[in-house]
Amino acid sequence: MIGEIKRGPIDDNRKGDLEKYYAEQSRDLTFYDIPAYWSDEEIFNSLDANVGQIEYMRTKRCHKYKTVKTTLRLTKKYEEIYKKGGVNVILTRKNRTHYVRMLDSRWSYAEIKKKFRWQVCKRIEDDNQEDDCSIIRYFAKTYRATFGKIIRVNGIRYIILYFSTEDILMKAVSDSLQTYEVGLELLIKKENDFIDDTGELNEINKTLKWRNTTTSRARGLRTEQEQYKGTPENFASSSRRQ
Repeated sequence: MIGEIKRGPIDDNRKGDLEKYYAEQSRDLTFYDIPAYWSDEEIFNSLDANVGQIEYMRTKRCHKYKTVKTTLRLTKKYEEIYKKGGVNVILTRKNRTHYVRMLDSRWSYAEIKKKFRWQVCKRIEDDNQEDDCSIIRYFAKTYRATFGKIIRVNGIRYIILYFSTEDILMKAVSDSLQTYEVGLELLIKKENDFIDDTGELNEINKTLKWRNTTTSRARGLRTEQEQYKGTPENFASSSRRQ
């Protein structure tokens, strides 16, 4: 499912505002992690009102999310964030805050996978009443993650955190073992892992060409963590080899 929106010529009355509040030049940026149930009009209006003046927008639905390619002039605030290497963008829909990622549209799929390959996931406790935005801020700050997002599986919330290096990821996993009980700690998540309907972390096995199979990784990781509990440095060393 692909949609396109193009903006016509900018009204002369708005050109002064563009020079005052927006970057001097347009950029080709792609936004990731926007929920698929957002309409193209909602996405356009939200990005246009908060992130930058959109000239062209193209959306493509990929399962639960939409990938949104744009040509836009960022606000001066987001232009500064982008120049410093920031990827986080905050969008609000119906009083719910969403974190999405913005990246240069020229980046290849391989470059994007490489940048975001260090991942962990964690189940959010049922009694945690904090909103998604507060949870993401807390975990990103506590464990030095570069980006985080909340997903829901059968009504249960999980957080996925992304890290800039393997060392930072491994320290986060080790630190979480000192804070959370088994089953609620940070679990290392490979790029193709997914959380199934029972809450287990599974790995897609594509070795068989005629069908895909899945293998549960969470049970194995938890058993290993129980064995090494109290000595997180041993678990970190072992998990690194997976």
